[in-house]
Amino acid sequence: MGPGTGWQRHERTNAMKDPGARGPGDGTREGNPAKQWSISGWKAKISSVRFRVVAAMLAMMAAGLCVAGVITFAVQFQEADARVDQALLDKAQAVIKLAETANAADPESFLKELQDAAEDIEPRGNEVMATITGGKVSWTLDGASDEKLLPKDMYQGAAALANASGAAYGDLSFEGRRLRTVVLPVPAATDAKQAYFLIGRETADQREHTISSVHTYTLVGAGTLLGAAALGSLVAGRLLNPLRRLREASQVVSHEDLTQRVEVKDGSDDVTLLAKTFNTMLERLDEGAKQQEQFLDDAGHELRTPLTILRGHLELISVHDPEDVATTRDVLLEEVDRMQRLVDDLLLLANASHPDFIRKESIRIPEFIQQVLEKVHVLADRTWTIDETADCTVEADPQRLTQALAQLAANAVRYTGSSSTIALGSRVDLAQESDEVAAPESNTLVLWVRDTGSGIAVEDQQRIFERFGRAAHGRGDKGSGLGLAIVSAIAQAHGGAATVHSTVGQGSSFIIKIPLQTADARL
Repeated sequence: MGPGTGWQRHERTNAMKDPGARGPGDGTREGNPAKQWSISGWKAKISSVRFRVVAAMLAMMAAGLCVAGVITFAVQFQEADARVDQALLDKAQAVIKLAETANAADPESFLKELQDAAEDIEPRGNEVMATITGGKVSWTLDGASDEKLLPKDMYQGAAALANASGAAYGDLSFEGRRLRTVVLPVPAATDAKQAYFLIGRETADQREHTISSVHTYTLVGAGTLLGAAALGSLVAGRLLNPLRRLREASQVVSHEDLTQRVEVKDGSDDVTLLAKTFNTMLERLDEGAKQQEQFLDDAGHELRTPLTILRGHLELISVHDPEDVATTRDVLLEEVDRMQRLVDDLLLLANASHPDFIRKESIRIPEFIQQVLEKVHVLADRTWTIDETADCTVEADPQRLTQALAQLAANAVRYTGSSSTIALGSRVDLAQESDEVAAPESNTLVLWVRDTGSGIAVEDQQRIFERFGRAAHGRGDKGSGLGLAIVSAIAQAHGGAATVHSTVGQGSSFIIKIPLQTADARL
């Protein structure tokens, strides 16, 4: 492990030992956000999203049930009164018509015939008939034998309903009883002594039935709300469960531990997608933190040696010896250049995962390979050649691919002699049809740099693509150890990979494979 990690842990340890540093127990928001913002008991339940969603749903349902009930029962009451009014009007007209058939000669005899007709038709047990003359009730006829439906205390109210222009409808109430009445003017009466026929019906039973329906509706509505509350709470709890897990994961996530994830089940609702997005964010943060830690470890590991060299030469320099000063200056400049190259390589690797690391454009592969060869053949006196080239156009980043091939060429120069051959090449491997999969895999662009140098042992072929990875024998004694890691990062940024085929004593072939979309490769 590099010194960069040790420095970080040393700083964290000092911070933990510092009594003035803020920690989880100091009651500050920075110390423990989970404890700072935690709410328990009924207050937490009332303030939860689950409670608010269910409460809003129940409020809307209750409002809907109340409006529907009020409208429904108001219509029922009106229809019931209309049915009673029509029945009373028909019966009153029948009584008057029966009295008119007697051919009474004067109003007094007509009123007598009217009373006889009322007795003949006979009111029901909850009905009452009466006549009003001179603003007073002259006689009443009750269908009930045990009590009067129209007591004297209601006479004044009954007389007030009389209307000479036509039938008048109204309600008479006494001691909690309600009498629905219809009052008709008597046709045979004179203007001087106007008479009216009254018929009324007690509607208490009917109203009690309707009110009983209201009570039943209320109980059913209350039961419906309770059932909806239970079901809504269950459904809302399941839908919002990812939010609870997200909150719990957020409470334990810190800059030192980004490994927490929200457990998410399969689903496509908004809350589930939010939890998945949160996990993706944590993965990016975790990856970024690992890259940062890797960068610090690499920088601390590799910069320590040149810094030590610089310090040693500066401590031993003889300022009065011009030759020593000049020699030391050359050594220091060489180390500074090496540090600059190292920093540039580390920054490149750190940015390799950024979306804008590569910028694709159309590349004609034959011209591209020829241009790369013209740039790298000046690196050393070798036999430079092109094995083959694919005659196609692809979408890729020409600068990054040139950088990768140039790095492979420089690596080949480092481990070959003047009589060796270094070759570049490219081809497109066509997708292979599969019996099990209907759609074939994508085509692959293959780029390579081949040399006839010392080769690489099998056990070292994977390690050399790691940062600062070097072969155990015969290679890796020069350079920073980041060149092949950069090549691998460029290949991965294009969605591909970098590999090597090598045999000790016979040379190596470093290969970059980049998968192509259907429209990427054009002949």
